[in-house]
Amino acid sequence: MENTTKIGILIPKSQQYPTLDKDFMRGLKLNNLNVKFFVESIGIGADEKMIIDKIQKLNFQEDVFIIIGFFGHYNMSEVYNYTSKNDILLLAADTGAAIPYETAAYKGVYINSFGLTESCYHLGTYLTAKNYQKVVTSTSFYDSGYDMLAAIEYAFKEKPIFSGHYITPFVPREDESECMGKFINSYEPDAVFAFYSGLYAGENADFVSQNKITKKYPFYVTPFFINDKILEDYKNEPHDLYVVSSWMQNDSDNTNFTDDYKNRYSEDPTIFSILGFENGLILENLLLKTENNLSISSLIDQIGKLKIAGPRGNIEFDKDTNRTLFNHYMYELNIDSSNDICFNKIETFVNDGHFIKVFASAKKPEIVGGWHNAYLCH
Repeated sequence: MENTTKIGILIPKSQQYPTLDKDFMRGLKLNNLNVKFFVESIGIGADEKMIIDKIQKLNFQEDVFIIIGFFGHYNMSEVYNYTSKNDILLLAADTGAAIPYETAAYKGVYINSFGLTESCYHLGTYLTAKNYQKVVTSTSFYDSGYDMLAAIEYAFKEKPIFSGHYITPFVPREDESECMGKFINSYEPDAVFAFYSGLYAGENADFVSQNKITKKYPFYVTPFFINDKILEDYKNEPHDLYVVSSWMQNDSDNTNFTDDYKNRYSEDPTIFSILGFENGLILENLLLKTENNLSISSLIDQIGKLKIAGPRGNIEFDKDTNRTLFNHYMYELNIDSSNDICFNKIETFVNDGHFIKVFASAKKPEIVGGWHNAYLCH
């Protein structure tokens, strides 16, 4: 009987992005791995005791010692510590919406992040270099509970240029669109940094469609800000809209992955798809290199040498943090010759890992507010 490698999968659920788990698994399976998956749900990714319980179940009941997970940030050090001490290889994925304070590298734990906070930090250095004097932020009550603001503020530490922060209440007011417009207009900013996601990105799209605020000032946004309503408004009346990210869906440099995904599933890949695909690509490479000696020590040895081409550039892990290092980009929203909306890459932010290293070795603030659940899972 063929001895098929067993792989554990820990995946959260999301009401806001109900296809998150499916997209992640589709991306993972696009690699056509000859393995057997054992899938466990981890709720909204905020309960480290539940996550460790699921790891124990996979390890003791199914003899699984390679686990891929999509995680949040709350108390993850307990999870990393457990797998590290129990000879389990953990390939973790996350959106990178939280700053990883005091997170030393753990043996056998490797983190592949979408890098949202890193993107925001690089945006901050970009806006400073443009010599902007006044920047206003606009976000939702939910999205403000993560670290995107702290990340961009770190870039502004030498020259604070934030003028004001607009936060849409959890339950928007009847005149929310008007309130937003008045607030932002009162500062006459050089630019607006806006980040919304899911349901709140939908609400925001309605508000900015009414108050036309995106037509008045350059808007710099995270990828979850973009939705069909925003794109429809842009097509009707083009304006200055920029996305900072490590990847965009229709980036012309990454057509192979997108085309393969669309051919297989008849849908566009999402950010969750790409994280699943990259972790599957890492796993495929490791299994190929260790097929005659599949052990935790041989896997760790090979992952230290890893350097493979992926949709976001070379996939390799920084030796100090055990995290992937990808460049980030500024995309400008545009309309191409076929009258279709496209995202043109106009700036590359070379990522040397500085941002993560600063915070990985920094003491966690005594009072940390915000949400515990994995970003986008609630």
